[in-house]
Amino acid sequence: MSKIIDRQILKQFKGKGHFDRNTLNSFLTDLDPEISESALTWRIHDLVKRKVIDQTKLGVYTISGKEEYKPFLSEKLASLSKIVAKEFDKLDYCLWNTEWLNDFTRHQLGTVFYILEVEKDFVEEVFHAYSESKQYKVFLDPKAEIMERYLESEVSIIIKPLISRSPKQKVAIKEKSKDEIFVPTLEKILIDVYSDAVTFYAIKGSEMNALFENALKRYQINFTKLFSYARRRNKEEQIKIYLGTNFGYLVNDILE
Repeated sequence: MSKIIDRQILKQFKGKGHFDRNTLNSFLTDLDPEISESALTWRIHDLVKRKVIDQTKLGVYTISGKEEYKPFLSEKLASLSKIVAKEFDKLDYCLWNTEWLNDFTRHQLGTVFYILEVEKDFVEEVFHAYSESKQYKVFLDPKAEIMERYLESEVSIIIKPLISRSPKQKVAIKEKSKDEIFVPTLEKILIDVYSDAVTFYAIKGSEMNALFENALKRYQINFTKLFSYARRRNKEEQIKIYLGTNFGYLVNDILE
């Protein structure tokens, strides 16, 4: 039965952009007039879980075929994670490398570095722990002048406070490995780059536009998650205006 429903949904909604919960409910009810409310809720949950449809924000869906963003974890990144993961057990953190941005920007970034965000009460402690390793240049939430003058590619780590409820994901260090690292979701990366002109000083103007356009076209974006995090960074209205102005053809039905 599920395969029949999958085919019917693809036939009905593929290529038609986004559709809301009421439209989907109505279509599923037409297919099965005897379906109960609880079964309807379960069926939609199952469709999302199996990637037949994508939920782009609460109550809004699409059949996009876009892939889920899963960044590549280098051996260096895996090695860096060990200090915070093992010496600070259960500490909430998020680690990544700005080299990931090169997948989206027009030009390759001249300087790439690691960003490690941790709970604000542990920022100093984590900073000292990484500084003691002597393998990297470690900076504690640096200002613009430090960012532009002293960061060196692949050997610099920026320690910053982690905004509560930041959207993160667990990614395995290697395929089928039980060791996992907390890294940002694409929604967090986009909002951080948009919000933090000091850390991401190299990305502005056309590079910022390229970053967002490529992300929106190529990957699944959960706009509920994106706007919620933007709200925590006091950027919700600004990001909605930015998206509507520059990428209306991609997001207008989301912003309505």
